[in-house]
Amino acid sequence: MTSETKRKIEHIVPVVFVLLLRYLNTWQALLFAFVGIMYGLFLSRMFVKGAFREHEQEKGFSFGKLIYGIMVFILILLFYKKMYVAGGAWAIMSLGDGCSNIFGKTYGKRKLPWNSEKSWVGSAAFVFFGGLGAAILMWWVNLSQSPVQIIQGQVQTPLTWSYFLICGFLAALAAAGVESLPLKINDNITVPLTAGLFLYATTIITWEHVGNAHSIIAASGINISFGLLAYYLKTVSKSGLIGGVVVGIIIYLCLGIGGFLILFTFFALGSWSSKHKYKWKASHGVAQENKGRRSVKHAVAKGGVGLVMAVMAMLTDMPEIFTIAFVAAFATATFDTVSSELGQIYGKRPILITTMKTVPVGTDGAISVEGTIMGVLSAALVGAEAYFLHLISLPSIIIVVAAAFVGTTIESVLGATIERREWVSNEVINFINISTGAGVSMLLVKIL
Repeated sequence: MTSETKRKIEHIVPVVFVLLLRYLNTWQALLFAFVGIMYGLFLSRMFVKGAFREHEQEKGFSFGKLIYGIMVFILILLFYKKMYVAGGAWAIMSLGDGCSNIFGKTYGKRKLPWNSEKSWVGSAAFVFFGGLGAAILMWWVNLSQSPVQIIQGQVQTPLTWSYFLICGFLAALAAAGVESLPLKINDNITVPLTAGLFLYATTIITWEHVGNAHSIIAASGINISFGLLAYYLKTVSKSGLIGGVVVGIIIYLCLGIGGFLILFTFFALGSWSSKHKYKWKASHGVAQENKGRRSVKHAVAKGGVGLVMAVMAMLTDMPEIFTIAFVAAFATATFDTVSSELGQIYGKRPILITTMKTVPVGTDGAISVEGTIMGVLSAALVGAEAYFLHLISLPSIIIVVAAAFVGTTIESVLGATIERREWVSNEVINFINISTGAGVSMLLVKIL
C-alpha cells in the first residue's frame, strides 16, 4: 500500500465519528475534536506509519492532518446549535475530498479546463460520495432533535429526507467547485467552510421570496450581451466570460438591475484601471497576467462574496443588512483593484504596510497615499451609486467606504506577510479581503 493510499484512507475513515455527534453535547464534541487535533499533531505518525510525504517527515507532522482536526473543531464551534450542519460539512470534507482524489487519480484522464490537476471524474466522485454521505449523516445526527422545535416563539417544520438529500448534494457541488479552483490553500480549509456555510444558509433562508425574482430571460440577455462585449474587448478570457455571466445572472435575479449595475461598475473600473498604461506596468513587471484578461478564478475571488450576499438579501428576512454587505463587497473589490492598479502608476512613494519602509513598485503589501485616496474615492462612488439606485440609505455610504478601507488594509497586511511567502495565492487574499469588507459592514450596521 502506497503512502498516498494510506493518507486517503486516514482521511476518509474518521467520518464514522460523525455518528457520535448525535449523542454528544457541545463540550463533549469539542473535546473529541481536540483529540483529533492531537492525533494530527502527534499520534498519526505512531499509528499510521508511512503516510507522510518527504517534506512532512522532516517536520515530524502533517499540516493537512493537523488542519483536518482543527476544521472539525471549528465546524462544531460554529454550528453547535445545528450539529447536523457540522456533520454534513465534515462528511463532505472526508468523503467528498477523499474519494475525489482516489477516483481522480485512477480514472481521471480528462482534466478540468481551468485546473489541469483536477479531473471531471474526480469532481463527479466528490459530489456523489460527499453529497450522499452528507445527506445520510445529517439525517442521523438530526435524529437527536425533537420532532417539533420552537424557535423564537415559532413552531419549526421538522426537516425531511428531501431536505437532507437536496441540500447535501448542493453543498457538495458548491464545495467541489471551490475545491476545483487552482487556489494555493489547503482543501481541508476551503471544503468544510464552503459546505458548512452553504448548509447553514439553507437553514435561515425564506424560500417564498424566490418567486419574486426578476425574469431570468432579461437577466440572461443582459449578462450574456455584456459578457460577449467584454470578451470582444479582451478584458475577460473564455472561462472569465462564463464565470462572469453566471455571477451576473444570479445577482440580477436577486437584486434586479440595481445589483447588476453595481457589479458592472466594479467590472468597468477594474478593467479600465488594469488596462490603463498597461505597457508601462508590463515593462516594470507589475501588469495583470494574461494581458489584463480576467478568468473564472478572478470572477470567483472578486465576485463570489458579493454573489452570496445578494442571494442572502433575497432569500432571508434581513434584506437590508445583506444588501449593504453586497455593496460593501464590491466597494472593497473596487477599492483594492483601483488602489493597486493606479497606485502602481501614480504612487510616488510606495511603502510596505508592516514596516512603513519604501519598497519597489508592485511589492506585495505595498501601499501609497495616492493609491489609497483613489481607492477611497472609487469605493465612495460605488456607495453613492447604490444610494441613487435605492439599494442602501445615505448614511450607509459611510459604512460601505469604512468597511472597504478596513478590508483592503487587511489585504495589504496579508500581502506583506503570507502572500510574500507564497503560502496563498493572490486570489485567496482577494477573497479574504472582500469577505472582511462585507463582514465589517454587517458589524457596523449592527453597532450603528
